[in-house]
Amino acid sequence: MKNIITILLILIVPVAVYLYLSKNSDTTSAIAKDKTKPSIMIFTSAMCLDCQKMKSVINEVQPIYSDKINFVSVNALDKNKKVQDDIKKYGVVLVPTLIFVDENENQKNKIEGYIPKEQLINEIEDIING
Repeated sequence: MKNIITILLILIVPVAVYLYLSKNSDTTSAIAKDKTKPSIMIFTSAMCLDCQKMKSVINEVQPIYSDKINFVSVNALDKNKKVQDDIKKYGVVLVPTLIFVDENENQKNKIEGYIPKEQLINEIEDIING
């Protein structure tokens, strides 16, 4: 009987945590609020370790460039039609994925996986400077 309870806890607890995090994670529509500047759409998932590392890098860089570029965090597990349409439009197949777009939402670059701060800064400088 103890074994059955242990097995059920091992199976149920991660599923419950996943469901909680996916429903309560910070989801933003992929539509940038300020259309006068380029954007970075960051497709993430609450259960992804590389996404958490990428979030730390974004949090360091965002204050430096927030006046020049929009940072839009998108929960890739969100079933919102706009989010799902953007996943298809930009070919997002894994997280984290960073999509760099101009003011007209034309894709300029796409990076899949974690990147270090220096590389992110270089990518932002490239998109800002054309």
